[in-house]
Amino acid sequence: MSELMVERTPVWRRMLLTDWPHRLTVLLVGLLLLQFVSWITKENGLWLPETVRIVQLTLLVTFLLEHIPRLHWLVRGLIQMIAVIALNAHVLLDYKIIEDVSVSSYFSSQLFLNLYQLTPYLWFALSTWVIYLALIWWVEVKWRVYLLMIVSVLAMCIRDSFSNVYLWPQVVMVVGCGLFLLILCHFQRLRQKDPTAWSYLADYPTSISVPVITLVCLTLSIGSIMPEVSPVLTDPYTAWRNFQGQPVNFTTGKGVEVAAATASGDASSGYSRNDTALGGGFEFDFTPVMTVETSHRSYWRGETRSFYSGKGWELGEGDRRAPVSTVRADVALAPDPRAAGSKLKTIEVTQTVTILSEEKYPVLFGAFSLQKVVDLGGVKTGFEPLLWAPSQSELRFNEQQRQAFPKSYTIVSQMPIVDEEGLRQAPAELPNRAELAEYLQLPDNTPNRVRQLAADITKDTVSPYDKAKKIEQYLRQTYPYTNKPDLTKGKSRDFVERFLFEIKEGYCDYFSSAMAVLSRSSGLPTRWVKGYASGTTTVPDEYLNMSVEQGMLDPDAAGVYTVRNADAHSWVEIYFSGYGWIPFEPTSGFVLPRAAQLQETVIDPSTLPEIPETTEEAAVFSNSGHIAGISGLVLFVIALIAFLIWKLQLVDLVKERIERRRASLLKQKVIVECERMLRICRRNGYTRDEHETLREATRRWIKQSKWMKADLEQVLSIFEKAKYSNAEITEDDWQSTTQLVEKLRSQF
Repeated sequence: MSELMVERTPVWRRMLLTDWPHRLTVLLVGLLLLQFVSWITKENGLWLPETVRIVQLTLLVTFLLEHIPRLHWLVRGLIQMIAVIALNAHVLLDYKIIEDVSVSSYFSSQLFLNLYQLTPYLWFALSTWVIYLALIWWVEVKWRVYLLMIVSVLAMCIRDSFSNVYLWPQVVMVVGCGLFLLILCHFQRLRQKDPTAWSYLADYPTSISVPVITLVCLTLSIGSIMPEVSPVLTDPYTAWRNFQGQPVNFTTGKGVEVAAATASGDASSGYSRNDTALGGGFEFDFTPVMTVETSHRSYWRGETRSFYSGKGWELGEGDRRAPVSTVRADVALAPDPRAAGSKLKTIEVTQTVTILSEEKYPVLFGAFSLQKVVDLGGVKTGFEPLLWAPSQSELRFNEQQRQAFPKSYTIVSQMPIVDEEGLRQAPAELPNRAELAEYLQLPDNTPNRVRQLAADITKDTVSPYDKAKKIEQYLRQTYPYTNKPDLTKGKSRDFVERFLFEIKEGYCDYFSSAMAVLSRSSGLPTRWVKGYASGTTTVPDEYLNMSVEQGMLDPDAAGVYTVRNADAHSWVEIYFSGYGWIPFEPTSGFVLPRAAQLQETVIDPSTLPEIPETTEEAAVFSNSGHIAGISGLVLFVIALIAFLIWKLQLVDLVKERIERRRASLLKQKVIVECERMLRICRRNGYTRDEHETLREATRRWIKQSKWMKADLEQVLSIFEKAKYSNAEITEDDWQSTTQLVEKLRSQF
């Protein structure tokens, strides 16, 4: 009967159910390895896009070939190796890293050049293949699965906690795969101990697999949707730092204006390398990043992001697969294919950028949109690390080249002239909507009230441009700017909804993300842009403001602009049919530089005021007398100041004040060290009652542990001298206190 049932079973089903535990093991190991690939992808610049694609395809090919039944392991391995080499060549051809070789030129130098380019990528693919097969063998035993889970989760949690990389989704997937692998290990033991029960499961796997999968998935789903709560216990790293009396420093991703957190929990401004989890607050860091000598003020554009996750911005599929090209000196960069036939007028802007920091950035900054690179460091060579991505208008720096980031470079941009009347005539329908689909993407769980707000803001508008301007004005006029928003008001899991309806204040990441989401909700293709605001010139602010108000000075004029970490910024660009991408500035308090068509000014000589004639001799005499008068006045003022300093003994008074200030600071340092000693003693069981003075407490501790007597009495003496005496505290007193406290801590 059993043989008859087997014969009636369809071939595809028999192939699928044959050795199903091994098939599930291959699937789960592949999913687990994909989590590590996702981790590496989030480490900006660690792997090239083509490397990530090759590794992913290697995992897929290995998974598929492992499902072919009744193949000898040597034959299977040979097929997998050939497939891996073939997919490497296909991907590199797709990315234009190698060139196709015809049969006629098969033995030419091009073949060897292709092999040279293929080799480094092939090592990644073969290593992935070997690791995949090794892990399939490794997870056959329970203790190995536990070890794999523990090491993987610990590594991801540590990296997530102390970096900008957000890895909790990967942790969940690793735990889920590990649980299923443990269940499969249990089935393998059942197969050995009870063959009869196993034969039933082998014939009817759904009888046990469906309830098990349902239970595990339900458990993980419930855990993922549970509300967030504050931790009850302190994490080990924080506890250890606190035990040593040291502050805790974190590195967290808060968006463009956040680089590294301080002990207070806020971060410092700067260009972010990770935007997957926006929010939080920051402290302004005015450290110079670069100077830009430009023929027109602009925002210095860096990178774009197209995929909004509900928490922040990530690279979309189009961003990852976008073609790139090499860069040559004084050769025009390829234009954005979506802007072909654009009616947009532009002006030429030349910029010389000088980098003042030691950081290596993923892109070269410049005004939108870049047209060509003139030189790097004053020379027209060394362009190998530069890659141009026309779809994103990004001039990328390939960090894999291990070449130093250019300290200076000169670029030419074509800055758009915003023709509002023309943009209002742009058609509402997008002829290339499919190509722009990634710029209309929104999460499936985008809150309804966000979509409704977009509809309410734009209800009285007709053209796409008016919709964009309405959204921009609404954000600028409704929400105030602050670098430290009140995060306690935020309850929603969606970053934009939290800003619009709960926190209602923020900085550029809040405003720009809100405009991008509201614009996409209104059907406008939008991309999120980050870089730097213009910076500051050498012209004093009060003179600049006065000159602009009187029409004497152009606020977007040429000049040298100093850009600091505090100028890190984000904004949006919206696509209009027939024109291309147009930048918008939704952040309250910021003004986007605008380009205007240069017009020649004709001056009528008759309108100029008459200048009285002055003989050269009279001019020289007048000028000499003026200089002599000023010089005499300056000398008199200097002499008067010197007399007052000598008479009032101001130098001695300043020295005395500095010494007092220094002594006061040393007293405070001694008191702080004594408070640290009290914390150390309290952690080791030596508590001080509220009614006790420090002298009474130390006497009681000395009775309990006489070995502390000498050190405690010396610290107490210096403390009472600092706290209650008028005697001065010296540097030696403070150093001695620090050493004694550290000695006590080490002896506990």
